[in-house]
Amino acid sequence: RFVPTAAWLAAVKNELPLATLLRLVQHLVPQIDELVRRGGGQVDDSSIIKFLVNTTMVGLLPVPHPIVIRKYTPNRYTGLWFSAFLWGVVFLNNQSMPLFDGTTIKLFTVTVAPPSS
Repeated sequence: RFVPTAAWLAAVKNELPLATLLRLVQHLVPQIDELVRRGGGQVDDSSIIKFLVNTTMVGLLPVPHPIVIRKYTPNRYTGLWFSAFLWGVVFLNNQSMPLFDGTTIKLFTVTVAPPSS
């Protein structure tokens, strides 16, 4: 049975990508504290949500990575994968219940005969 320890938690926390969330929290906490102070220490959830909806994060959060568009380059392996995938789709679409009944599968081979003269 797994029991988390303080050392395990510290190791996991160091691996989590929390920089963006921490930046967001550091920016929003003072603003929400000010909202609570102006409300006399009593603010309900709906007013905080309304504040968050109307608050912009433009310029605060990092710019996302550009989208990289790669063209498809056919090769033997992708052709093999696509062929296997396509036959799998054909097989599954032509099954009747019960699915994957081994007694109803008929195997066959296709051979190419040389043209007769």
